[in-house]
Amino acid sequence: MSLYTAHCVADHYAFIFSQLFPLIIGYTRASNTPSEVVVLVCFPSLTKVLQAKILCHDTLPQCIDGARQPTIHEAPEGLH
Repeated sequence: MSLYTAHCVADHYAFIFSQLFPLIIGYTRASNTPSEVVVLVCFPSLTKVLQAKILCHDTLPQCIDGARQPTIHEAPEGLH
């Protein structure tokens, strides 16, 4: 198993909340597609990148299970 230790995941929360989520939401609105469909379509492509670069096949489900969403009180303004 490869370990990704070069950066802290928390270092990237600003990107996720200020760029990635708005990009997904903007696309869903423009295409009139539910956000869960867009995320589900993107997910396999992103997992392929992760598996090719840093994760073995068995690690990905562990990452999914371990993922925690911040509470709504911790989310940036506008995402409530």
